[in-house]
Amino acid sequence: DQLEGLLERVETEVMSNPGDLEAIRKAITSGYFPHCARLQKNGSYRTVKHPQTVHIHPSSGLAQVLPRWAVYH
Repeated sequence: DQLEGLLERVETEVMSNPGDLEAIRKAITSGYFPHCARLQKNGSYRTVKHPQTVHIHPSSGLAQVLPRWAVYH
């Protein structure tokens, strides 16, 4: 309700398309921008906002895959 009210206030059309995965990814990434990290050539991750090296926990399912980008919370 709060988000819908804010959208109405700035005259933005409220719509939804659950099949548009690109838009969903962009929304999540923009909301968690301070918690994004990019894979480096050496296999480590570097955060975007305040550059520091971070690691995926070895027990995580992502530890075997090493995606180019990681969004975490």
